Amino acid sequence: MKSLVLRLAIRKDELLRLYSGDARAVIAVAENGQTVRFPANILREYVDHDGVHGRFRIALAEDGKFSALSRC
Repeated sequence: MKSLVLRLAIRKDELLRLYSGDARAVIAVAENGQTVRFPANILREYVDHDGVHGRFRIALAEDGKFSALSRC
């Protein structure tokens, strides 16, 4: 299993686009420079009144698909 560390700073208004269906995925650049795309709905438990901010570790299965997300 592979994991990448991301720093996310997504404002609340940007998240509203995700929830309204305008966007279904988040594209971010990991600390190692690799670009990763993942389903927006995995961020729900990390949303606060300002949006989603912080450092996260995303785990990817052998096939490259999302496996888990945790705050670092």
